[in-house]
Amino acid sequence: MPGGPVDDHDVQKPSSSSPGRRAGGSKAGGLVTDQRHLSSYDFLRPAKLPREHLRTLQLAYDTFSHRLAILLTSQMRVVCRVSVSTVDQLSTDEYLARETTPVVVAPLRLDPLPGTSLLELSQKMSLTFIDHMLGGAGGSQLERPLTDLETPLVRDLLGDVLTELKIGLAEFVKVDPILGSLEYNPQLMQVGGPTDVLVSATFDLTVGEAQSEFTLTVPLQSLLPSLQHYHQRSEVSAGERAAQQAARDLLTQGLREVPVEIAVRFAPARLRSDDLFDLRPGDLLSLGHPVDRPLDITTAGRVFGQAVATKSGARLACQVVAANKEEFQA
Repeated sequence: MPGGPVDDHDVQKPSSSSPGRRAGGSKAGGLVTDQRHLSSYDFLRPAKLPREHLRTLQLAYDTFSHRLAILLTSQMRVVCRVSVSTVDQLSTDEYLARETTPVVVAPLRLDPLPGTSLLELSQKMSLTFIDHMLGGAGGSQLERPLTDLETPLVRDLLGDVLTELKIGLAEFVKVDPILGSLEYNPQLMQVGGPTDVLVSATFDLTVGEAQSEFTLTVPLQSLLPSLQHYHQRSEVSAGERAAQQAARDLLTQGLREVPVEIAVRFAPARLRSDDLFDLRPGDLLSLGHPVDRPLDITTAGRVFGQAVATKSGARLACQVVAANKEEFQA
């Protein structure tokens, strides 16, 4: 009753079929609890690579490191070894807060992927490279920035390194690495917002007796779409691929039967506005088209071949003398 005491027997407790109870829940002490598994979400790292994506990236970096070892061995004329040490995901703040030895920082773009990537190499190893390339033995080196004469040598070497990186990543994405100006302070590099996630790969590097590490850091959002697309293609079964190919062939065949309008045209001519307004029947216009040059066969503004004028019965016609196969394939 309103305003009166409430008896326990007057309270209707939810039954197991009550619509307010969630699937998978249980009742304990009069409370409805949900037994489904809950996963934690880190708002500082809103996106992370799944394990299978990391594995794909690891294999790509393995290919890169093997090819890089061969390249360095041939250029340094000593045995060089390169191997992947770790592939980590960290925020930009965490990346910049690391304690590192003096490094040479090479900013690069992996066109057409967005964002700026960084390749970091210790200053000592950079000078070791230069020593070997100039015929030296690659002994102990000082930690110092490169001189104006040394910088082009390292840039040329890094250009070859990026070629091997392009081949290593080609399994899941086609990129065209572009090297920027060399720097010496990672803090000055703009690689993303403070909480943006970066994928940083560390490589162990041995050149003769010298040992060091170098890192390759790429924004996660640069790699993620390509990795997702690669795995979506990999997950398609053989039957699904066959069905997709059959549908593609059927569509292609249908497009081949669609009628299109074509035109045969002379080379364009230029005419003054006054002459255009003064045109009269009987005027003779010079087209500027050589008499020995075929006419262009066009459709939708694209040239598909050349032809010469002729006739077919009582109608004008043209005889094809050349066809542009590349336009047909496009």
